[in-house]
Amino acid sequence: MDSFGGTWRFLRQKMGFLGMSTINEELAFLVLQFLKEQGYDETAHTHNTISDACLWIRAQEYFEAIENDDNDKASGILMNNLKVLASHRKGLFESMEQLFKSEKKKEHILYSQYKGTEVGRILMTDHVKKDIEADSLLSGKLKFPINQSNSWKWQHRHCIHPNPIINTLFVDHVFQPQYNLSIAQPAVKKSIATSLVTYPGQSHISVPIPDDIPKTLARTLNEESSPMSMDFHPVLKTVLLVGTCAGSIGLWNVSSGEKFHSINFQVWDIGACSTTFKEALLENPLISVNCIMWSPKGLFFGVAYSKHILPVFSYSGGHEVWLKLETDAHVGNVNDLAFTVHHRQLLVITCRSDNKTKVWDVHDGTNVFTIGDCGAAVYSVCPCTKIAFVYIFSTFVDGKMKGWLYDNNNKFVQAVFDYDTPGLGCTKLAYSTDGQRLFSCGANINGQSFLVEWDESEGTIKRTYRGLTQNSLSVVHFDTSKNQFLAAGDNHIVKFWDMDKVELLGTIVVEGGLPEKPRIRFNKEGTLLAISANENRIKILATDCGLQLLQTPEIGARVPLSYIVYPLAIAAYPQNPNQLDRWSGKGDRERRRRKRD
Repeated sequence: MDSFGGTWRFLRQKMGFLGMSTINEELAFLVLQFLKEQGYDETAHTHNTISDACLWIRAQEYFEAIENDDNDKASGILMNNLKVLASHRKGLFESMEQLFKSEKKKEHILYSQYKGTEVGRILMTDHVKKDIEADSLLSGKLKFPINQSNSWKWQHRHCIHPNPIINTLFVDHVFQPQYNLSIAQPAVKKSIATSLVTYPGQSHISVPIPDDIPKTLARTLNEESSPMSMDFHPVLKTVLLVGTCAGSIGLWNVSSGEKFHSINFQVWDIGACSTTFKEALLENPLISVNCIMWSPKGLFFGVAYSKHILPVFSYSGGHEVWLKLETDAHVGNVNDLAFTVHHRQLLVITCRSDNKTKVWDVHDGTNVFTIGDCGAAVYSVCPCTKIAFVYIFSTFVDGKMKGWLYDNNNKFVQAVFDYDTPGLGCTKLAYSTDGQRLFSCGANINGQSFLVEWDESEGTIKRTYRGLTQNSLSVVHFDTSKNQFLAAGDNHIVKFWDMDKVELLGTIVVEGGLPEKPRIRFNKEGTLLAISANENRIKILATDCGLQLLQTPEIGARVPLSYIVYPLAIAAYPQNPNQLDRWSGKGDRERRRRKRD
């Protein structure tokens, strides 16, 4: 009990330092009370989670002490609390120690990425939350509401007020309606995208689209060229990454509708590229983006170009983008890319029509492994992690889908399975948000489209979704949302399905202006949906929560992502910050170029 009480007092003290409310202190108490109720013998790993959470808080406290020029406090935190890092995260501890010893602390590379108390606390809170959610014992145990446990009572079950003020978790909240008849509330005008469902032999029938699906047209972005690939930032919820048919890259703040950074395709050191690439570029200088994607934590993004090249950029927020590495990845089209993490090593996977799939270390640009000639051009890749193993699924233009196991010695064994995709055509893969359910969408040479869910262990189709156009000349673009919905851009509209039902749930017209196969992309929370439109436009649909997100002051595009080197992300992706070359767009800085086979 003494140990438990001491841990609680420590967390309470730390949260008090952070200026957190009583309700957050009580939530921390509930976490610790859960550990007590389960018994310490079963919760050693969970204790580590709490220790990591305390470490995040201490690191934030350390940077705030440096910010306030309180050297005594910073020294105490470093030597008494953060010294534990020296044993298993030596590089991180040494960097923090060098920061303290520096005469010009606020000019140090580590501190330069720290942008103040408010931003740091937001990032710290996000990391603590993710650590708790990732714990196997805590996962699923702290979801609201919970009224079966003796630990606490849910406050808000029968309250109709959408935003109640709750001061404590230990006393039932009772809603007290308040009326103010003297103030007329302004009406909010929404542009609702039309929702239609079509059944054979019937005309369009209006069907209510669930509120969890974005259906309000909130923004229209105007690109300079046709969008080919889009991806929302996994942390900064309103930052959208766009790659175009002209090879340009755009970073958009969807809240303001502003493109705050743009990169045009350019070969900075043509001498470092292969002769094959030089000849291809001379023969046809046009180049487009095939795929653009953020890494899992949003620290990097990669670009698969239609000719040879794979660049990986580091994004620190605001207008700052660094070229992390660039490699002559494949001969010809780089068809697809994806990121994965294996034993804290961040990897990027690429594929192309040379029948090869390659795996690259983002840290130093080395080609970790190449899956050789598989008999057909590789169309797409999709990694997944099961327990401690990383699998890579590859699909091929001949309709095959193969699974590769990445072992602990940084090698791939032979394919662990070999399946036929429906229709034996080009197919794209995607997992549900929680990574538990695998879906694919493809089209055969006769124009038939297939959207299906897979049983991975058996290599069989669990369900085939109905409603796609059956005279398609290209693969339909699709995405998943909230572990509940599927969406696909088809026949100039966007179609939706409930994952558990094969019948079409509904369609959205988006006020017209969509190409035959619009590209679509949800943000991580499923509250925003980006849709490519005609005339180089991107339409942003939002749920009610998404509209609130767009109206809330967003640190997103203007505040650097401090956790590139601050404070513990270094351990996850080891790197020397000096290796990151800033992208100036003028070619006046030395670039590291890597030529790979």
